[in-house]
Amino acid sequence: MNGERAMRVWTATTLCARREQTTPGPQHACLAAVDAVAASGADLLLASGVSGIEQVYTTGSGARDASDLQITLGQGPGFEALDSGRPVLVSDLTSAENMRRWPTFAPEMSRRGLRAVYSLPLALGAIRVGVLDLYREVPSDLTQDQLLDALAYADTALLLVLDTRSGVMTSPDNNGASSDGVTLWHAEVHQAAGMVSAQLGIPVLEALVRLRARAYRQNVRLTELARSVVERRMSFDANDEDLTIEQPREDTP
Repeated sequence: MNGERAMRVWTATTLCARREQTTPGPQHACLAAVDAVAASGADLLLASGVSGIEQVYTTGSGARDASDLQITLGQGPGFEALDSGRPVLVSDLTSAENMRRWPTFAPEMSRRGLRAVYSLPLALGAIRVGVLDLYREVPSDLTQDQLLDALAYADTALLLVLDTRSGVMTSPDNNGASSDGVTLWHAEVHQAAGMVSAQLGIPVLEALVRLRARAYRQNVRLTELARSVVERRMSFDANDEDLTIEQPREDTP
């Protein structure tokens, strides 16, 4: 995402956090995304283990039901977006094509009053770690600008998931925080995450969390740390004390 859009998305996300008088988290990116694209609800799902899906957050009418149904059935736009790493944009779940595509999910969602869903993958290159689903109660398409915003909110949600799980406290007033996420999309970060995942036998999302946590603790850029891993100047060990998460501090690298 470009810098102007990233800053706008970050500002909207932090405003949601300020209203709750708390630090920004992935739920605030979801709430801001709902407002930005005129959706009725959203859910945030993360890949868990080999084939599991973890429901992180839902908001709005019907979103929890839709999320639960996708997880129960193992089918739906969110699963396709997670599998493919590409957005799955469904303007009308009741169309004949979509009824054939998701023969259980689509009609059930229609009965529950949801007619459109837009599933945006949380992905770093070939690494797919989750999905942000946005729902509407009427059949409709996203405009190009709304789609770009939705993708930016998905990226922001992923950054905040990593910060939350690695113990990084991102201040709402940190105007540079929106640019931190850009480093996540460097190829070296993707490669380092895969190497740490293999070293520790953990999911890639957890490897990203550990990379983010160590970069934060050592006060170095994530890209710099990732380069050390890729060049085999640094490795991770399950018993390494540096992987222990301390209480969050206000500053971020």
